[in-house]
Order: sequence, then structure tokens, then C-alpha cells
Amino acid sequence: MSQNFALDVTTREVIGKKTEGLRRQGLLPGIVYGYHVQQPMPVQIDRREFEKVYRRAGANSLIDLHMSGTPTTRVFVQEVTRHPVTHQLMHVDFRAVNLTLPITADVALVLVGDAPATKEDGMVLQTLDTLHVRALPTHLPSNIEVDISGLSEIGQAIHVSDLTLPGDVEVLTDPEMAIVHISAAQLVTEEEEAAEAAEAAEASAESAEEAADEAAETDES
Repeated sequence: MSQNFALDVTTREVIGKKTEGLRRQGLLPGIVYGYHVQQPMPVQIDRREFEKVYRRAGANSLIDLHMSGTPTTRVFVQEVTRHPVTHQLMHVDFRAVNLTLPITADVALVLVGDAPATKEDGMVLQTLDTLHVRALPTHLPSNIEVDISGLSEIGQAIHVSDLTLPGDVEVLTDPEMAIVHISAAQLVTEEEEAAEAAEAAEASAESAEEAADEAAETDES
């Protein structure tokens, strides 16, 4: 059963660089746009309260925005901006949606269970992190669990076509794509070493090319 999430927001008069003052007060600047929002609406919200709700709701759960004097607006968190160094929240975009029309979204794939193959020198490699789907906003899953407890041998894999999803969720990702597979631990190590060697060789080649260019420029001068 899906959870209900709600946030209280207020209209925001402060814009631009002046929003730094709001952040010092523990407020998070944001904006609301989308269905039935005639023009983007600047808002502000208690930062800690937003973080608490967002941690549970994520990007694919509907949130009821409550604002004095206006009807409740059902939104998704479209984007959050964080400080590049401190990772503190700087801004949030809320997108209002039409609940009667399907939307597309990328839903996180979460591995659950233990693969018996790991007891036989096998390693679980997840090659697909999200699934592209289409569904009504109220039916969009917050995440999709992938049970790996049946992977008992090296070489086994789970593909998109192996997933069982509700009939009201349409999968748009290629059904032949592998989500997770079991590889021999030694093979994984060799592949990682080969990749590191290739990166080192590429970096060395770039350095040599830069050195040659600098030498050419010196000769010309």
C-alpha cells in the first residue's frame, strides 16, 4: 500500500541571491510548476521537514503540498539542487501532475535476497539501476525489487523480461536488457585490471601528446 506524504509550504517573496538569507534561517527555496499552475510559483519550506519527507518519498511518490488559501496540490519532486561541497540542500523543484494521465519515469531497481552463487566464488553484478516505465501518477512504484535468491550458478542472469509488474505499469526499457548477472570473481578482477590499465595508457598518451605540442610551440618561438 502506497504511503501518503504531505508538506506545508508558503509563498516566497525573496528571489535571486537574497535566498541565501532564507537558508540561514533553515528554510529551503523552491518552485512549483506544472498542471493547473498558471505560472511558476516561488515557495519556501522548512528544510529539515523537507529532507525528512523526501528521504521516505523519493522522486516517484506523490506529495500533497499544503499552502494557505489554495487547494492542495499533488506533486512530484522533480529536482533537488545541493551545494557541490557541503551537499546541503539549496533548492527544490516541485512538478504538479494530472492524476488522470500516465507519465513516464525512471524507477530504481533494488536487489533483494542473497544469491547462492556467491558461496561458490561468484559475484553479483548489477548492470541496470533503473527501469523506464509509464503509469498513472498514483500507480507509479517508488522502486522495483529484484529477487536474486534464485541465482545459484555463475553465468545466470535476470533480465527485464523476467520481472513481474502490476498490469497498470508499462515497461519501456528493452526487455532483453540484463539487470543483474553472476560472474566469476577472478574474471571480474581481470576486467577491472584491464580497465585500469587502459585508463592509465590513455592518460599517458594524452600527456605525451601535450608534451609534444608544448615542444612544438617552443620550437616555433
